[in-house]
Amino acid sequence: MDDQPAVVTREDLEDGARRIIDTLSNTGEGMTNPLFLKSMGTAAMMGVVYWVGRRKGRRKIKRAISELARMV
Repeated sequence: MDDQPAVVTREDLEDGARRIIDTLSNTGEGMTNPLFLKSMGTAAMMGVVYWVGRRKGRRKIKRAISELARMV
């Protein structure tokens, strides 16, 4: 193995920066896809429904516990 580090040229840096910019632009174009937006909206809606269902379930459990406590 060589003890000297490899030399990085300006062209190497420009090529790396160009690849990063291309990747970011392709990712940005994918984010505006209608299918992507619909899937994100669906996931958000399912999260809200899950959260509301958990709250209602907890209320029912609390009512049942309070009823049992009154019976005892």
